[in-house]
Amino acid sequence: MPAVDALLGGYLIVGSGALLFPGRPEAWPLWLAVHVAGALLLLAPGPVRGWRAAAARRAPRAARFVADWYPLLLVPAFYFDLSILNVAVHEGRYFDDLVQSWDTALFGGQPSRDLAARWPNLFLSESLHLSYLAYYPIIYVPPIALYAAGRRGAFRELVLAVMVTFVAHYLFFIFLPVQGPRYVFAAPTGGIESGPVYRATHWLLGNTSSRGTAFPSSHVGVATAISVTLLRYAPRMGVVTALLTVLLGFGAVYGGFHYATDAWVGVAFGLAAALALGAARPAPAEGTGSPIG
Repeated sequence: MPAVDALLGGYLIVGSGALLFPGRPEAWPLWLAVHVAGALLLLAPGPVRGWRAAAARRAPRAARFVADWYPLLLVPAFYFDLSILNVAVHEGRYFDDLVQSWDTALFGGQPSRDLAARWPNLFLSESLHLSYLAYYPIIYVPPIALYAAGRRGAFRELVLAVMVTFVAHYLFFIFLPVQGPRYVFAAPTGGIESGPVYRATHWLLGNTSSRGTAFPSSHVGVATAISVTLLRYAPRMGVVTALLTVLLGFGAVYGGFHYATDAWVGVAFGLAAALALGAARPAPAEGTGSPIG
């Protein structure tokens, strides 16, 4: 997917600029080398491109599979990289006070702190926390379904929309890092903390999240981009995903994982990415695989 290669190669170059700031880690030459090597693999003409072409000739099916799936498979690695890059730029400063001021101006308070305190209902909490966790299958299940059905054009369009949305969010995470309410407010209680889904969600975020990646909400943004793209190519799956995305957005705020502004700006990013790609690129030709409505 040349468009995805160019997108991610460009992101690696721009992101490596963070390593020029004073807060960079001692091992910054290693991180810079990894970024440059990745950008060369994706962008460089000549020997690198020739090596990739030779590999494709020797094992075309395997090479095509890797080319199709590597962006989604590398998402966790790009995400891990963020907590190093955003500390480098601002030397550990986060901009939660700015986003909190937006929430106060727009919503008259802090919904990420107040919603669960106002409605500490265990069933509501468990449902919204489960919806928040739906983010992970939303990223991977629709692409798997399209790929298995032989709808490679729709699959590639979906992957491109996802990666455009991720890159837009990740640049904000690097250069305008926001911790999110989970780091600055107490976790919601009132009985909902006894729920197993609540506990699983907080455990997962406590062990896997990168600090400074709250604004905008990539959970909401990416799920929105996937939903809008699926409504074009697989409407029934798109409707289900869209409903989950709405619940995911509420869960992100109710659970105290994102400020309300994070969620709404994430919606805007996801919509913009999916609609812009849909308007700029014709519907891809499909193979002979099974349709997915």
